[in-house]
Amino acid sequence: MRRDFLILLILTVVLGISPITLASEKTVPVVIEAQKLTYSDKKKIAYYVGNVIAQHGNTVIKGDKLTIYFDSTGKHIRKIIVEGNVYIKDPRGEGWCKKLFYYPAQEKVVLIGNAKLKQEDNVIIGDKIIAYKNGEVKVEGVEQRVKTVIYPEENKGGSGS
Repeated sequence: MRRDFLILLILTVVLGISPITLASEKTVPVVIEAQKLTYSDKKKIAYYVGNVIAQHGNTVIKGDKLTIYFDSTGKHIRKIIVEGNVYIKDPRGEGWCKKLFYYPAQEKVVLIGNAKLKQEDNVIIGDKIIAYKNGEVKVEGVEQRVKTVIYPEENKGGSGS
């Protein structure tokens, strides 16, 4: 029972990748689906494999494999890795990559391998995208150049020229 609670607690943090963590969402359950779950209490690692779908409120993360690494006490998440056909969606936008790392203590998400973030029509593409909860984003290009497409917002103030 304690192990199930820890896994649920960790997954709540995993899906807290979105900076949109509303007080009301704290009571929303975390739902994870996969073909297989293996947990090692000795190693403090939970493995989800096979068409993984994790959802918390309006945030959805999909991938082939999701691994959660706990600290030595088993109470805190050190990092989460999602691999293979990674997709993340929340109310702010969408993201794709081959591998995603989440570091809860640093409030940092790293998308690696053909990484792409999209918000409405605006897009950022690179080999590696590092995003922090405070809004800071770093993009690196190794095999491909960094690309950003920004569409200007329409003038909504009513003053025309």
